[in-house]
Amino acid sequence: MLTVIDFSSPGETLVRGQTPVVTEGHTAQVARLLGERLGIAPVALHPQVPYPMTYPARLKRARAEQTQHAFPAIEPVASAALRAPVWVLGYPIWFGGVPRVIATLLTQTTTPPREIYPFATHEGSGLGHSLDDLQRLCPTAVIHPGLPIRGSRVDRAAPAVDHWLQQGLADNK
Repeated sequence: MLTVIDFSSPGETLVRGQTPVVTEGHTAQVARLLGERLGIAPVALHPQVPYPMTYPARLKRARAEQTQHAFPAIEPVASAALRAPVWVLGYPIWFGGVPRVIATLLTQTTTPPREIYPFATHEGSGLGHSLDDLQRLCPTAVIHPGLPIRGSRVDRAAPAVDHWLQQGLADNK
């Protein structure tokens, strides 16, 4: 049994030096595509205090959380999703790693996942050090090779998603 859990952030985003507004974050778009391919509905992770919609304000808060090693409070996540032994976990790369809301999720889950298939959206950093972050936050889990998707190219992500699924998740559907 597997679940798709993603954290995404709508509002202003950085794309080629510009800050267009998106109503659905890039990571959520990839999660939706993965959910369609896997036949399951993605579970969105939400902080209790939403991130600002403007890019500079979101960056400021995210930087403060990283610096302070904060664990921002999150909205409850469906217990069935948390009990799944295999997680397809998505997040944007913030400052080279996972957003701190992902740290909250992984450290406060009473039954941690046995396997994590990470996917991340970015604008040039690939997966950054997020795989190391995941292993540190969830030391008993097997962290599989991740799928980096450039946010500005999320509308063309289907072939990469399909290839990644064929390479690693085919046996877990």
